[in-house]
Amino acid sequence: MTSIEDRWLRLAPVRIGWLGMEWQRFEREITMAFDEAVERGVLDRRYEFLFEDDAGLPQGTAKGGVDAFRRLVDAGCLAVAGANYTDSAMALAEHANALHVPLISMAGTDAFHGEYCFRMGNGDVGGDPALMVNWLKRQGHRRVAVLAPWSPIGEEYFRFFRQECRRLGVSVAAVETVDSGTTADALADKLAVLRAADADALAWLGYGGLVVSGAVRAALEKLAWDPPRIMTTAFMQYIWGFEQLEGWVGIDQWCPENPRMHRFHERFVARYGEDPWMWPNAIPGLAYDMAAAVAEALHRATVLTGPGVKEGLERIRFMPAVTGGPNTHIAGGPYDHQLFKGDWLHYGRVRNGALEFAGLFAPTDDY
Repeated sequence: MTSIEDRWLRLAPVRIGWLGMEWQRFEREITMAFDEAVERGVLDRRYEFLFEDDAGLPQGTAKGGVDAFRRLVDAGCLAVAGANYTDSAMALAEHANALHVPLISMAGTDAFHGEYCFRMGNGDVGGDPALMVNWLKRQGHRRVAVLAPWSPIGEEYFRFFRQECRRLGVSVAAVETVDSGTTADALADKLAVLRAADADALAWLGYGGLVVSGAVRAALEKLAWDPPRIMTTAFMQYIWGFEQLEGWVGIDQWCPENPRMHRFHERFVARYGEDPWMWPNAIPGLAYDMAAAVAEALHRATVLTGPGVKEGLERIRFMPAVTGGPNTHIAGGPYDHQLFKGDWLHYGRVRNGALEFAGLFAPTDDY
């Protein structure tokens, strides 16, 4: 055994926590990111992953998520990734800040913030509406009907959406609110009200449960209404059934123009002999990016503690990303904990039962 190998085995491994039931499905992506960091010499010691399935809300309780997070911290995790739903991230923010352990989440809410809260969003409460209204304006749609599912993030979406409409001169013709229990018939009644407002297009602001269930498509078909329509990053649930999102444009993060996405896929297949789960979809690459960012933070950490890893995350600059468009990169800084930069959100479309890339952000004449 060489002295390097001996030192490697003598050093205690760093522990990283993964909070949420989805991480068991993406263990290969996050392991690949850490193994590649070891192979490149970025990470100079062994690592251990600890998993907790219960991230709390919305499926469980806030207490369940808090207890799971504390178990990971008590077990010695230097950072935790997860709490990826807006509800769970909001409930855990104060605990990450109090315990001085970085929590890196895919949540898009502005309500997840603080010294130890970091976001690598699977969408963004301000960014999604900005791109949606930009698309409406560039397509010539000046009056939009809004369907706003009730949720904590739905309120944030709507506030930003109205702001962007005011900025770009798009009128909100009508608004209807639904919840997760709304039936297809009740949804059709609400869509009929929106259709009667004589809007140019339809916008969906919120989670995508009713879309994936088929209720939205059934309601539109019942009315024989096929308007131009756009939705938030709930669009990325197309993986559960492209047919349910037929005709929709949405905010996406899987970009065929990003060469790093293709290289990630090639390396994954070479390593594991099959496509990632849910492929093609942004989430496997996003899981990889989150893990790679944690590995980079460990490399940059001033000391291997929670505060040290926080500083490591804040020291990342221009780290290329698999997620998003070709100019997407990862960077942090003190008080700058939204880690994705560049064209990390863009447009997709489902047409004829298949996903199409629908372009990167392009400014309107108003900018």
